[in-house]
Amino acid sequence: MAKCSFCQREIEPGKGIIFVTVTGKIYRFCSRKCRIAFKLRRSKKLGWVRKTKKGKK
Repeated sequence: MAKCSFCQREIEPGKGIIFVTVTGKIYRFCSRKCRIAFKLRRSKKLGWVRKTKKGKK
């Protein structure tokens, strides 16, 4: 399974968003929320990211 490039959550097959840059680097996102935060260069220290990581452990 692939992991989200922003929050590191596992993405189910057939779900999520794939973003490919001109240089060929591939970014995978679990949701639109993660994609927008990544594009805006938000810190990975956001509260909702920490909550999802704690819930998965």
